[in-house]
Amino acid sequence: MKRLFTYFILLCTLVIPTRAIAAEPFDHLLPIDSEIKLLPWEKANKLLPRKSIFTMIDIESGNSFQVQRRAGSKHADIQPLTREDTKVLKAIYQEWSWKRRAVIVLYEGRMIAASMNGMPHGAGALDNDFNGHFCLHFLNSTTHRTPTPDPAHHLMILKAGGQLDHYLMKQNPEQLVDVLMLAINNTDASILRKIVSTPLSENELIDLSRLSFTKWDVIKTDQAEQVKTRVQIYIKDAGVITTTIDFTARQDPITNKWKLEIPKLLKIAKH
Repeated sequence: MKRLFTYFILLCTLVIPTRAIAAEPFDHLLPIDSEIKLLPWEKANKLLPRKSIFTMIDIESGNSFQVQRRAGSKHADIQPLTREDTKVLKAIYQEWSWKRRAVIVLYEGRMIAASMNGMPHGAGALDNDFNGHFCLHFLNSTTHRTPTPDPAHHLMILKAGGQLDHYLMKQNPEQLVDVLMLAINNTDASILRKIVSTPLSENELIDLSRLSFTKWDVIKTDQAEQVKTRVQIYIKDAGVITTTIDFTARQDPITNKWKLEIPKLLKIAKH
Protein backbone atom coordinates (compact mmCIF):
# COMPACT_ATOMS: atom_id res chain seq x y z
CA MET A 1 0.00 0.00 0.00
CA LYS A 2 2.83 2.41 0.87
CA ARG A 3 4.48 1.72 -2.48
CA LEU A 4 1.26 2.53 -4.36
CA PHE A 5 0.93 5.74 -2.36
CA THR A 6 4.49 6.67 -3.25
CA TYR A 7 3.90 6.26 -6.96
CA PHE A 8 0.66 8.23 -6.66
CA ILE A 9 2.46 11.15 -5.01
CA LEU A 10 5.12 11.18 -7.72
CA LEU A 11 2.51 11.01 -10.47
CA CYS A 12 0.60 13.93 -8.96
CA THR A 13 3.68 16.14 -8.89
CA LEU A 14 4.18 15.61 -12.63
CA VAL A 15 0.86 17.22 -13.51
CA ILE A 16 0.62 20.11 -11.05
CA PRO A 17 0.88 23.50 -12.81
CA THR A 18 3.44 24.91 -10.37
CA ARG A 19 7.18 24.57 -10.10
CA ALA A 20 6.96 20.80 -9.96
CA ILE A 21 9.59 18.13 -9.81
CA ALA A 22 9.00 17.43 -13.49
CA ALA A 23 11.55 20.19 -14.06
CA GLU A 24 14.18 17.92 -12.52
CA PRO A 25 16.10 15.34 -14.58
CA PHE A 26 14.04 12.15 -14.78
CA ASP A 27 16.53 10.07 -12.83
CA HIS A 28 15.94 12.31 -9.80
CA LEU A 29 12.31 11.15 -9.76
CA LEU A 30 13.13 7.48 -9.42
CA PRO A 31 13.17 6.37 -5.78
CA ILE A 32 15.95 4.01 -4.78
CA ASP A 33 13.73 1.62 -2.83
CA SER A 34 10.22 2.93 -3.62
CA GLU A 35 9.58 3.79 0.04
CA ILE A 36 9.26 6.98 2.01
CA LYS A 37 11.87 6.75 4.76
CA LEU A 38 11.65 7.93 8.36
CA LEU A 39 15.26 9.07 8.37
CA PRO A 40 16.66 10.16 11.78
CA TRP A 41 17.96 13.70 11.96
CA GLU A 42 21.59 12.68 12.43
CA LYS A 43 21.45 10.90 9.05
CA ALA A 44 19.31 13.53 7.30
CA ASN A 45 21.74 16.19 8.53
CA LYS A 46 24.57 14.45 6.69
CA LEU A 47 22.56 13.56 3.61
CA LEU A 48 21.39 17.15 3.08
CA PRO A 49 24.46 19.34 3.65
CA ARG A 50 24.32 23.11 3.72
CA LYS A 51 23.80 24.67 0.29
CA SER A 52 22.16 21.45 -0.97
CA ILE A 53 19.09 21.93 -3.18
CA PHE A 54 16.15 19.54 -3.02
CA THR A 55 12.45 19.22 -3.79
CA MET A 56 9.68 19.25 -1.22
CA ILE A 57 6.21 17.81 -1.79
CA ASP A 58 3.34 18.98 0.40
CA ILE A 59 1.27 15.92 1.32
CA GLU A 60 -2.15 17.59 1.50
CA SER A 61 -2.04 19.71 -1.66
CA GLY A 62 0.43 17.68 -3.73
CA ASN A 63 2.21 20.93 -4.64
CA SER A 64 5.98 20.78 -4.94
CA PHE A 65 8.74 23.37 -4.86
CA GLN A 66 12.49 23.57 -4.50
CA VAL A 67 14.47 24.80 -1.51
CA GLN A 68 18.05 25.24 -0.43
CA ARG A 69 19.33 24.35 3.00
CA ARG A 70 21.21 27.28 4.45
CA ALA A 71 21.83 26.47 8.11
CA GLY A 72 20.48 24.68 11.18
CA SER A 73 22.08 22.32 13.70
CA LYS A 74 19.03 20.81 15.42
CA HIS A 75 16.89 20.88 12.28
CA ALA A 76 17.30 22.26 8.77
CA ASP A 77 16.87 25.98 8.11
CA ILE A 78 15.78 26.27 4.49
CA GLN A 79 14.71 28.89 1.95
CA PRO A 80 12.63 28.68 -1.24
CA LEU A 81 15.09 28.52 -4.11
CA THR A 82 13.42 31.10 -6.36
CA ARG A 83 10.57 33.58 -6.37
CA GLU A 84 8.40 31.01 -8.12
CA ASP A 85 9.09 28.53 -5.33
CA THR A 86 8.05 31.16 -2.78
CA LYS A 87 4.76 31.60 -4.65
CA VAL A 88 4.09 27.86 -4.39
CA LEU A 89 4.82 27.86 -0.65
CA LYS A 90 2.57 30.89 -0.13
CA ALA A 91 -0.22 29.17 -2.08
CA ILE A 92 0.09 26.17 0.21
CA TYR A 93 -0.19 28.25 3.40
CA GLN A 94 -2.35 31.15 2.14
CA GLU A 95 -0.98 33.15 5.08
CA TRP A 96 2.50 32.68 6.56
CA SER A 97 2.13 30.53 9.63
CA TRP A 98 3.97 28.42 12.21
CA LYS A 99 1.53 25.59 11.50
CA ARG A 100 3.19 22.27 10.77
CA ARG A 101 2.57 20.40 7.52
CA ALA A 102 3.61 16.92 6.42
CA VAL A 103 6.03 16.91 3.47
CA ILE A 104 8.18 14.51 1.50
CA VAL A 105 11.75 15.53 0.74
CA LEU A 106 12.99 14.26 -2.61
CA TYR A 107 16.78 14.20 -2.94
CA GLU A 108 19.11 12.03 -5.02
CA GLY A 109 16.43 9.39 -5.57
CA ARG A 110 15.47 9.20 -1.91
CA MET A 111 12.10 10.09 -0.41
CA ILE A 112 12.26 11.22 3.19
CA ALA A 113 9.39 11.99 5.58
CA ALA A 114 9.57 15.47 7.08
CA SER A 115 7.56 18.34 8.54
CA MET A 116 7.76 22.03 7.76
CA ASN A 117 6.37 25.24 9.17
CA GLY A 118 5.53 28.21 6.98
CA MET A 119 6.77 31.30 8.84
CA PRO A 120 9.59 33.44 7.43
CA HIS A 121 12.01 34.33 10.24
CA GLY A 122 15.68 35.03 10.81
CA ALA A 123 18.10 35.67 8.01
CA GLY A 124 17.77 34.94 4.30
CA ALA A 125 20.35 35.00 1.52
CA LEU A 126 18.51 34.22 -1.72
CA ASP A 127 16.71 36.47 -4.19
CA ASN A 128 13.38 34.76 -3.68
CA ASP A 129 10.88 37.27 -2.20
CA PHE A 130 10.99 35.32 1.07
CA ASN A 131 11.97 37.35 4.11
CA GLY A 132 14.23 34.93 5.98
CA HIS A 133 14.14 31.15 6.23
CA PHE A 134 11.73 28.51 7.53
CA CYS A 135 12.20 25.22 9.38
CA LEU A 136 12.27 21.62 8.21
CA HIS A 137 12.19 18.79 10.75
CA PHE A 138 13.06 15.14 10.41
CA LEU A 139 12.64 12.21 12.80
CA ASN A 140 14.11 13.10 16.24
CA SER A 141 15.12 16.64 15.27
CA THR A 142 14.30 19.40 17.77
CA THR A 143 13.61 23.10 17.85
CA HIS A 144 16.36 25.48 18.97
CA ARG A 145 14.77 25.87 22.40
CA THR A 146 13.69 22.35 23.34
CA PRO A 147 15.75 19.20 24.02
CA THR A 148 13.07 16.83 22.74
CA PRO A 149 11.25 16.60 19.37
CA ASP A 150 8.35 18.97 18.83
CA PRO A 151 5.15 16.85 19.16
CA ALA A 152 3.38 18.52 16.23
CA HIS A 153 6.36 18.10 13.90
CA HIS A 154 6.67 14.46 15.03
CA LEU A 155 3.01 13.83 14.19
CA MET A 156 3.44 15.29 10.71
CA ILE A 157 6.60 13.29 10.07
CA LEU A 158 4.69 10.09 10.88
CA LYS A 159 1.94 11.22 8.54
CA ALA A 160 4.40 11.87 5.72
CA GLY A 161 6.01 8.49 6.31
CA GLY A 162 2.75 6.53 6.22
CA GLN A 163 3.06 5.60 9.90
CA LEU A 164 0.24 7.70 11.32
CA ASP A 165 -2.43 4.98 11.46
CA HIS A 166 -0.06 2.63 13.27
CA TYR A 167 0.78 5.39 15.74
CA LEU A 168 -2.86 6.28 16.41
CA MET A 169 -3.73 2.64 16.97
CA LYS A 170 -1.46 2.65 20.04
CA GLN A 171 -2.76 5.86 21.62
CA ASN A 172 -4.90 5.71 24.75
CA PRO A 173 -7.70 8.26 25.28
CA GLU A 174 -5.47 10.75 27.15
CA GLN A 175 -2.81 10.60 24.45
CA LEU A 176 -5.49 10.96 21.79
CA VAL A 177 -6.55 14.27 23.35
CA ASP A 178 -3.01 15.54 22.75
CA VAL A 179 -3.29 14.47 19.11
CA LEU A 180 -6.66 16.24 18.86
CA MET A 181 -5.22 19.52 20.14
CA LEU A 182 -2.23 19.32 17.80
CA ALA A 183 -4.42 18.50 14.80
CA ILE A 184 -6.71 21.46 15.50
CA ASN A 185 -3.77 23.81 16.06
CA ASN A 186 -2.36 22.79 12.69
CA THR A 187 -5.73 22.76 10.90
CA ASP A 188 -5.20 19.17 9.79
CA ALA A 189 -8.57 17.81 8.73
CA SER A 190 -7.22 14.41 7.69
CA ILE A 191 -5.91 13.69 11.20
CA LEU A 192 -9.09 15.00 12.83
CA ARG A 193 -11.21 12.66 10.76
CA LYS A 194 -9.12 9.71 11.93
CA ILE A 195 -9.60 10.39 15.66
CA VAL A 196 -13.13 11.80 15.96
CA SER A 197 -15.91 9.24 16.40
CA THR A 198 -18.50 10.92 14.13
CA PRO A 199 -17.94 12.29 10.61
CA LEU A 200 -17.06 15.99 10.55
CA SER A 201 -18.82 18.21 8.05
CA GLU A 202 -17.00 20.93 6.13
CA ASN A 203 -18.74 23.58 8.23
CA GLU A 204 -17.60 21.88 11.44
CA LEU A 205 -14.02 21.78 10.15
CA ILE A 206 -14.23 25.48 9.34
CA ASP A 207 -15.52 26.16 12.86
CA LEU A 208 -12.68 24.14 14.41
CA SER A 209 -10.14 26.08 12.35
CA ARG A 210 -11.06 29.16 14.44
CA LEU A 211 -9.57 27.50 17.51
CA SER A 212 -6.00 27.42 18.76
CA PHE A 213 -5.09 25.70 22.03
CA THR A 214 -2.39 27.51 23.98
CA LYS A 215 -2.51 25.23 27.04
CA TRP A 216 -4.20 21.97 27.97
CA ASP A 217 -3.98 19.55 30.90
CA VAL A 218 -5.79 16.26 31.31
CA ILE A 219 -7.45 15.92 34.71
CA LYS A 220 -7.23 12.34 35.97
CA THR A 221 -10.52 10.45 36.32
CA ASP A 222 -11.43 6.95 37.42
CA GLN A 223 -13.14 6.20 34.12
CA ALA A 224 -10.87 5.38 31.18
CA GLU A 225 -13.59 6.45 28.74
CA GLN A 226 -13.91 9.96 30.18
CA VAL A 227 -11.11 12.45 29.62
CA LYS A 228 -11.65 15.73 31.48
CA THR A 229 -9.33 18.37 30.07
CA ARG A 230 -8.60 21.89 31.28
CA VAL A 231 -7.92 24.03 28.22
CA GLN A 232 -6.96 27.56 27.30
CA ILE A 233 -8.29 28.37 23.84
CA TYR A 234 -7.79 31.31 21.56
CA ILE A 235 -10.93 31.74 19.46
CA LYS A 236 -10.53 33.81 16.31
CA ASP A 237 -12.51 37.07 16.52
CA ALA A 238 -13.57 36.24 20.09
CA GLY A 239 -10.45 36.15 22.28
CA VAL A 240 -9.13 33.68 24.86
CA ILE A 241 -11.19 31.50 27.19
CA THR A 242 -10.25 28.95 29.82
CA THR A 243 -12.65 26.09 30.40
CA THR A 244 -12.97 22.37 31.07
CA ILE A 245 -14.06 19.99 28.32
CA ASP A 246 -15.21 16.41 28.87
CA PHE A 247 -14.27 14.11 26.02
CA THR A 248 -15.86 10.68 25.79
CA ALA A 249 -13.64 8.01 24.24
CA ARG A 250 -15.10 5.08 22.31
CA GLN A 251 -13.09 1.94 21.54
CA ASP A 252 -13.72 -0.05 18.39
CA PRO A 253 -14.49 -3.66 19.49
CA ILE A 254 -12.67 -5.09 16.47
CA THR A 255 -9.57 -2.92 16.12
CA ASN A 256 -9.40 -1.67 19.76
CA LYS A 257 -8.67 1.79 18.38
CA TRP A 258 -9.93 4.71 20.46
CA LYS A 259 -11.82 7.69 19.03
CA LEU A 260 -13.15 10.82 20.71
CA GLU A 261 -16.58 12.41 20.89
CA ILE A 262 -16.25 16.21 20.75
CA PRO A 263 -19.76 17.81 20.93
CA LYS A 264 -18.80 20.43 23.55
CA LEU A 265 -15.73 21.43 21.56
CA LEU A 266 -17.83 21.84 18.41
CA LYS A 267 -20.27 24.00 20.38
CA ILE A 268 -17.41 26.26 21.54
CA ALA A 269 -16.04 26.49 17.99
CA LYS A 270 -19.43 27.47 16.56
CA HIS A 271 -20.02 30.41 18.89
